Amino acid sequence: MNYGLLADAAMLAGELMLQGGAETYRVEDTVQRILKTSGAEKTEVLVLSTALMITVDDPSISAISKTMRISERGTNLGDICTVNGLSRKYCAGEIALEEMYEELKLLKKEKEYSPFVLYVCTLITVIMFTLLLGATARDAVFAGISAIIMVLFRALFMKSGLNEFMYHMTALACATFFVSVLQTLLKENINLELVVAGTAMPLLPGVAITNAIRDTLQGDYISGAARVMEAFVRAVSCAVGIGVGLYLGHLVSGGVL
Repeated sequence: MNYGLLADAAMLAGELMLQGGAETYRVEDTVQRILKTSGAEKTEVLVLSTALMITVDDPSISAISKTMRISERGTNLGDICTVNGLSRKYCAGEIALEEMYEELKLLKKEKEYSPFVLYVCTLITVIMFTLLLGATARDAVFAGISAIIMVLFRALFMKSGLNEFMYHMTALACATFFVSVLQTLLKENINLELVVAGTAMPLLPGVAITNAIRDTLQGDYISGAARVMEAFVRAVSCAVGIGVGLYLGHLVSGGVL
C-alpha cells in the first residue's frame, strides 16, 4: 500500500468536495472511507468549512499528517457527485488507487463554464425569478437591465480581487439605484419590489444556510457556526446594497422609496 499516494488522494477528494460546497460530515465520511482502505491502525480526519486535516499512522510506517487551507468555496454539485462516486468505486475495489487519483486530478484541472455562459445564466435566472414572484413582462425587462449591471460588476469583481461582501453590496446597490432612477425617468409603472427581489435571488445564501443547518444537526458545531456566519454576512451585504441603492435612487430622482 502506497500510504503517501493514499493520503494525497484523500486530501484531493476532500478539497474538491469542500470547494464544491459539500457538507462537513459528507466530506469527513468520504475522506475517512478512503483512508480506511489502507488498513492502518489509526486514521483521523478533521474537516472544517475552511480547512482539511488528515492523519494516517501505523506501526509499520512513519505517521503521515497533512493540512490544507480551503480559501475558495462555491457550489458545484457535479464535482461532489463525481468525487463521491469515485470514492465509492475505489472502496468497493472496482478501481485502483492510482486510477482514482488520476481521475481526481483531471477533475481539478477541468474547466468550469466560461464567464460568458455564467453571465447569460445569471441574466436568465434573474428574469425567471422575477416572473416566478408574480411580476409582469414589463417588470422582467427592468429586472433584465439590473441583471446586466450585476454581470458587469461580476466581470469587474473577478479582475479587482475584492471580497464577496463588497461585490454583493456594490453590485446590488448600483443595480437597484439604476432601475429606481430609470423607472422615474421613463415614468414606467413597475413593481420595483419584485424587480429588486428577482435581482437579488442569485446572490442569496440559500446553500450556505442549508449546509449550516445540516452540519449543526450532525454535531459539527464549528463548521455549522462558520456557515451561519457566512450566510449572515452575505445576507447583510445584500440588504445593505439594496437599501443604499433605493435611498440614493430616491434622493436623485425623487421616486418611490
